[in-house]
Amino acid sequence: MKKILFLLLISGALLASSCTKNYAVIPNQTTYYNLPSTDWTTTDKGLNYTATIPAKGGNLGLASDGLLIYFTFDSGQSYEQIPEVYNNVSFTYTNDGNNITLYAQSANAGETIPAPIALTAKIVLIPSSK
Repeated sequence: MKKILFLLLISGALLASSCTKNYAVIPNQTTYYNLPSTDWTTTDKGLNYTATIPAKGGNLGLASDGLLIYFTFDSGQSYEQIPEVYNNVSFTYTNDGNNITLYAQSANAGETIPAPIALTAKIVLIPSSK
């Protein structure tokens, strides 16, 4: 009887005590950037194109932050995350904290492509504490 009472007492103490979890929620920042087709430039006759999106307010995050970029090819009905291959064009990007440099090149190596069309980019900056 003492064993059962002791087990019930221990079980009750374990159930009654609980841990409180605190989560720090850091909201992301989402911006949109209209990229006209004239912003895409090539130096190799259409093998590769680049375009630059400047930082609004001079900051695109730190090296530890996350950055996601999406393009819409249907006037904002949907957004597709890059890196992406769309219509045989491979889209990628780099971020140095001041500018986002977008790259477009043929998905079939060595083929020329037309300059990318005007696009809207959705940029999501996800701050990180580490």
